[in-house]
Amino acid sequence: RMAINTACNELNQKWFESGVSENAVSGHIQFIIPGETACFACAPPLVVASKIDEKTLKREGVCAASLPTTMGIVAGFLVQNTLKYLLSFGNVSHYLGYSALTDFFPMMSLKPNPQCDDSYCRARQAEFRAKPVVELATEVLEDATPVHAD
Repeated sequence: RMAINTACNELNQKWFESGVSENAVSGHIQFIIPGETACFACAPPLVVASKIDEKTLKREGVCAASLPTTMGIVAGFLVQNTLKYLLSFGNVSHYLGYSALTDFFPMMSLKPNPQCDDSYCRARQAEFRAKPVVELATEVLEDATPVHAD
């Protein structure tokens, strides 16, 4: 994923990323917009950030039966989010987490790290900050009709 992240930052390509935790009962999806949202290098999973060899991870407490279910749920979220982006409907989530143990679904938008290790990410951040802020005007019309008929 780090190689894909670097290539997408270099090409200014938006992309979707997802993962399932080592304990197989939580996961996430992320829509990455270079310079605007955190890239994979800005906020990597703990295993990647710690540079731990995943083969050496102790697997105690892993529910092997949960892994395919969790992967299927996360994949479904990823496909739905991708379709919302491609077909322009609904709200595209920048980040959606999933915890099977607590039925918890955190949503957030992760801001890029100004000290990101990826130089292309830092360049995209500078480009994004240099863009003028566009304000969308909205027209508000007063509805003169009665709220209810007496």
